[in-house]
Order: sequence, then C-alpha cells, then structure tokens
Amino acid sequence: MGYLARIGLLLCLLVATTGVLAETLSARQAVQDATDKLLAKLVEVKPIYVADPERFFAEVDTSLAPFIDFEGFSRGVMAKYYRRATDEQKTRFEEVFRRGLVRTYAKALVEFDNQRVDITDSTSPEREADRASVDLQITGQQGTIYLVNYNLVLLDNQWMLRNVTIEGINIGLQFRSQFAAYMDQYGNDIDTVIANWSVDVKA
Repeated sequence: MGYLARIGLLLCLLVATTGVLAETLSARQAVQDATDKLLAKLVEVKPIYVADPERFFAEVDTSLAPFIDFEGFSRGVMAKYYRRATDEQKTRFEEVFRRGLVRTYAKALVEFDNQRVDITDSTSPEREADRASVDLQITGQQGTIYLVNYNLVLLDNQWMLRNVTIEGINIGLQFRSQFAAYMDQYGNDIDTVIANWSVDVKA
C-alpha cells in the first residue's frame, strides 16, 4: 500500500471515531466506543464501493460530516491566506478540501482488513478544556505498527477532528505547506489554487 493510501486509511479510521457527546464520555472513551462501532460498520459498507462508488463516497461523506471540523481544518490549511480570501472563496475551498479528504478516506476504507487499533494514554496534556489529544497504535496486516496522534476540539458538546499526526508527520501542516506552495505556483491567485487543489501528502 502506498504512503498516501496508508494516510487515507489511518485518517479514515481515526476521524470516524470522534462523534460522541463529550458530556457523557471523555475524548479517550469516545474514541474507543466509536472505534468499536466503526470496525463493525466496515463489514456492511465495503460492498457498496464495488457496486456503486459514487454512492459509497456519499455514504462516507454523510458518516464523516459530523466528526470533522472541516471549517476549522480548511481554515488552518489556508493559514495566512484565509484573511485574504473572500467568504465565497473560503466556502469553496472548504467544499473542495472536504471532497478530496472524503474520497481519500472512502477509497482507503476498502483497504481496511482486520487491522488492530489500540488507544493509549496521551503524553500531551491539554491546557484547555475544549481540546483533547488522543494517541493510537494501529497494527497493519504485516505487523507494522503506526503511531498516531490526533487533536480534537470540543464544539457544541461534541469532539471533532481538527488535525492528525501520523508517524511524526503533521497532516495539517503538510496541507498548509501544500496550499502555500500552490499560491507561489499560481501567482497568489486563490481561485486558481482552489481549482487545482488535490490531496497530496508527501512522505
């Protein structure tokens, strides 16, 4: 499996684990509970990809939507350019960013086959009550262990994904660097950057 495919697989597993009410579960408990549910859900969603890929993408989008802070995530990716962008550009980039992520996750779902997920105690204590850091170890089919950390934000009593670090690679920063590089490449034209945006995570 290629690096980007692994990124998608791990992210897909992770981001779908956070949608539990914070008032009843801690972030760690929420992750454990939702991970168990997701692993069971995979059995029934896999066949959809073969029969109807577009429907599969839509199903994954619907499932992930409550769990990812797309607005906050995309704002962080645009970074300093966010203030320069119009409201219409911000909305359009969020939509493009979301579509790229969801399709990467959706394709990665098909690759998931009995990988093991262990949630460990975070070594990064949070200074704010509305932030959480959760560490995981994901064991692949060949026994390879991937160390993962992801940051959650508490929005309306629900933990939502804001960023992910996989094997020391900060995905949010990777996308931010990509956006800045696109801005240089396309003469600081935000519209052209949005039109050419694609998920492109480097090893």
